[in-house]
Amino acid sequence: MARRLLAGSVVAVALCAVASAAGDQAPILRSATVLHGHVVIRVAVSDLRPMKLMFATSRAVDQNGALLAANVRMQETIRLAPTAEGIVRWQSRKTVPPGVGFVQVVAVDTGGVTDCPHFQRNCLDRWSNVRRVVVASSG
Repeated sequence: MARRLLAGSVVAVALCAVASAAGDQAPILRSATVLHGHVVIRVAVSDLRPMKLMFATSRAVDQNGALLAANVRMQETIRLAPTAEGIVRWQSRKTVPPGVGFVQVVAVDTGGVTDCPHFQRNCLDRWSNVRRVVVASSG
């Protein structure tokens, strides 16, 4: 009886943790590479729609988890079909300079009702994990 009670408690705690994580989801940047100077990403698409790709010279982020603006060398709007689902591949139009860089995706929550106040800018924005890339010199 005690084992069943313990097992039930463990399951309940695990379910609460999963529900909490799902409610505070971030876009997941599955991979980032560079092909002929263009950043190529694979990102998971769900209720969060990828909106912007950022390339920076440092992994440093602010209190929200966004790459520091001072280090960002390239930003580009991500244009995906409205029906895009699952894991999506996207390639930047702009090229990035040779060296080591860091890539992040900014997404917006499209999941419906939110508790964002109207006056708070970027309340629905979510920042992905940061991926390191190496850009080869073209010489």
